[in-house]
Amino acid sequence: MDLHIYIWRSAMALEYYAQAAAAVGGGRLSWTGRANADQQRQRSLMLKQLLMELLLRDGGIYFLLGSRGSGEEGELTRFIPDVKTRQQFLLEAARQCLEAGIYDKSIEILKRIGAFSMALDTINKCLSDSICALSRGRLDGESQTAGLVHSGNEILETYKYSPEISPQERESVMEQQTVLRQLEAILSIYKLARAGHYLDALREVAKLPFLPLDPRTPDVTADVLQNLSPYVQACVPDILKVALSCMDNVPDSDGSLRALKAKIANFLANNLKRNWPRDLYEKVARSL
Repeated sequence: MDLHIYIWRSAMALEYYAQAAAAVGGGRLSWTGRANADQQRQRSLMLKQLLMELLLRDGGIYFLLGSRGSGEEGELTRFIPDVKTRQQFLLEAARQCLEAGIYDKSIEILKRIGAFSMALDTINKCLSDSICALSRGRLDGESQTAGLVHSGNEILETYKYSPEISPQERESVMEQQTVLRQLEAILSIYKLARAGHYLDALREVAKLPFLPLDPRTPDVTADVLQNLSPYVQACVPDILKVALSCMDNVPDSDGSLRALKAKIANFLANNLKRNWPRDLYEKVARSL
């Protein structure tokens, strides 16, 4: 649809919604400010519901919020002029998008209002899901993961130049950045394995700093996974399967692969309570 036609239709819908909300809130009294408190509340509630519906439509973010910011350049500021109230409204919109699985809209709204750690958390969730889908042969997984990593890096870049970031938000962003980089490291191993670069993939597996798989280091009995994000934990069984499959395609000329297999077996033995897929344990048993 032509952008100008879309904006015209959205503007017409917005005016209709405003009239409908005013009618619920006391009609002419609502516009003149003489409606009672209950009527004002009903008008405000209905208007927010209708604005939410418009926001969640295709192109709704651009129309209501403008090309950037949280509504200062769009139509939303006409109806919700107070910055804090507008931020609460947009947080609720992002939550509804998240619940409905409309992740791209949720991420965009959160980025617009400066909720960077929440936006990154959503990206990390989606990236974890996409990596798991990639491991199960989903053909669209690679393009999805590339887009998510790009979005994450874009948010981190925007965050750098944003004023008035609270210490708590800064700490949360750093935590989410760590998760993003861990997921990126896992993703790079998948890409190497899919391209047939099995030895390179195995080197990267051994180098993962958050898993005790480096054959040159002592065995670890502590539960290292408890310190990892659930999004990273979800990818661990599949990345171990990828490593074992890579080993099937590489000759063990110096015994290093056998040492890596032993590391994986020891790691699995320390995590039996996690009830990972049975075929993973069987694959390790066959490889030893």
